[in-house]
Amino acid sequence: MNNPLIGITCDYEEINGQPSFFIKKSYVAAVEDAGGIPLLLCPTRSEAAISRFISLIDGLLISGGGFDIDPKFYGEKPHPKLGKTIPERTDFEFELLKSAVKKKMPVLGICGGHQLINVYFGGTLYQDIQSQHKGAVNHKQSIPSDKPHHGIKIYPSTRLSNIIGADSIMVNSTHHQSIKKAADRFKTSAVAEDGIIEAIEYNGKAFIMGVQWHPENLCHNEPRFKKIFIEFMAESKKFGLRKSRI
Repeated sequence: MNNPLIGITCDYEEINGQPSFFIKKSYVAAVEDAGGIPLLLCPTRSEAAISRFISLIDGLLISGGGFDIDPKFYGEKPHPKLGKTIPERTDFEFELLKSAVKKKMPVLGICGGHQLINVYFGGTLYQDIQSQHKGAVNHKQSIPSDKPHHGIKIYPSTRLSNIIGADSIMVNSTHHQSIKKAADRFKTSAVAEDGIIEAIEYNGKAFIMGVQWHPENLCHNEPRFKKIFIEFMAESKKFGLRKSRI
């Protein structure tokens, strides 16, 4: 069978005064290195386009970006330190995720994608970690994002523990928001030293996983992070095989 086709959601930003869709090369490289074929998914309001995207791909990777999720989606008013929101992108990713979940498609969320998965399923976020979580470490590192910044504890008997093969590991950190309350259908699989939730996974057979850090930037120096993408590709390939039989 052909390698799994992985949809990666694009970021949105004005570049040189022009509204632009883009994605960092590290996401594409991580998918390719793990045996997948990347397909960039640009935000759209077209239901037909979203349906077509979902019909094509075997796995969905919801990427991170320099924006926040509107707190209206988890029943809160904006905090003074809430960053910019991008409604077009958030609405698009919610619709993609809704369709992917309905089809039982594997989903991996990274950073903002991890947060979006949690909010979609009914969880909440810290709108600003430093002002809302007492004793928080600095989660916005000043060193390059391909360098680890702080440690995390990985809980035993979780899918993440089986993938990484360790109970702790060093990760990078480039966020000011994080999960406050994990969605009911998910288990927390890793936390930072200050208790901030660093990974969640669906409490069932479906592969729906979110990680707060950026493993795509660490794969080349820490092979254990590549295992996350290898597992995601394996699940996506199985989904593709089931899809081809329908």
